[in-house]
Amino acid sequence: MNLGIDVRPLAYGITGNSRYLAETLQILIPRFPNIKFTFFSNKPIHPVFSDLLKNSNIILVIETRKIPGPFYLHFILPRRITQQKVDSFWATLQLLPFRKLKIPSFVNYHDLNFISAPETMAKWNYFQHKLFSPRTLKNADRIFCLSQNTQYEIGNHFPKQISKCVVIYPGVIRRKFKRENRNFPPNFYLTIGTLEPRKNLQTHNNAFINFKSLNPNDNHSLLILGRKGWGTEGDELYLYLQSNESKNNHIFFFENPNDDTLGQAIQDCEAFFFPSLHEGFGLPLLEAMIENKRCIASDIPVFKEILEEKNDLYVSASSEKAWENAFHSASQFLTTERSPKFNEENWTWNKTADLLQKELFK
Repeated sequence: MNLGIDVRPLAYGITGNSRYLAETLQILIPRFPNIKFTFFSNKPIHPVFSDLLKNSNIILVIETRKIPGPFYLHFILPRRITQQKVDSFWATLQLLPFRKLKIPSFVNYHDLNFISAPETMAKWNYFQHKLFSPRTLKNADRIFCLSQNTQYEIGNHFPKQISKCVVIYPGVIRRKFKRENRNFPPNFYLTIGTLEPRKNLQTHNNAFINFKSLNPNDNHSLLILGRKGWGTEGDELYLYLQSNESKNNHIFFFENPNDDTLGQAIQDCEAFFFPSLHEGFGLPLLEAMIENKRCIASDIPVFKEILEEKNDLYVSASSEKAWENAFHSASQFLTTERSPKFNEENWTWNKTADLLQKELFK
């Protein structure tokens, strides 16, 4: 058997998509030494995933010239799939080629942002998904939903495709990292995310500034780990986070953090904040919970599948005042550790890989 996989998420370093793919492949590939895993990408694989490429049953099909993602997906990739005599294909970025493939096709589905939260998307990405997502859902033989909320949204908007859906949650493991002097501020709250509208970091920052102005004796800082995105957050907020004014307001930004920085920040923070307006899942929450951290997150349906009311707080996502009150609650009333502690056995990558195995290798 030859399983083709769209591994473009692995070209961008550590993201939610790439972690889901890499962690499951690290388990699945050694289980099936006689199966070929053909990796397709229009860009080179990021060095952070170099260990994954050491498996002898991987075939790399990487384009040598620069090709835009949509053009690659719809025109180049189908030809490569035919050339490599692939038996089935796994799409990991929520879209299949426009023309239905002649082989069994599987697709990861994270969210229906183009319907439920179009204002949080870049225009080109919105139009791409609005045009091609319905076709993908129709052409897919199986749809891997990363949450029950995603499965519900597909059933609500595309009821004919609901029978194809199966929920396959991500897993989580403790990050292994080198502990070094990262120049983190003392007593910090942490949030992680790309500077883009969906992550809601502008509202979150304003709330923290208001909280500090009303509580001048509070000794907490806010640490943001992420990368430059788009929209107002990708421009104005990005410039602000580079400024001395940001540091004077006790807000610190670490751009493009590596795994060591992410791991140490999660382990050292006093609480983890996740203010997203919309998410397909929310893997950083699990990464904070496994380190026994309390979480303060947006009151959106998908987070109800992850967090625990005994330990965590839900906040009205778009309300600056609500986030200000959340900072106050965190500083005054929250203990730093979860009780009861996070049950790691409920969220393992082996469980994720087992479910994928049943679907991909029937």
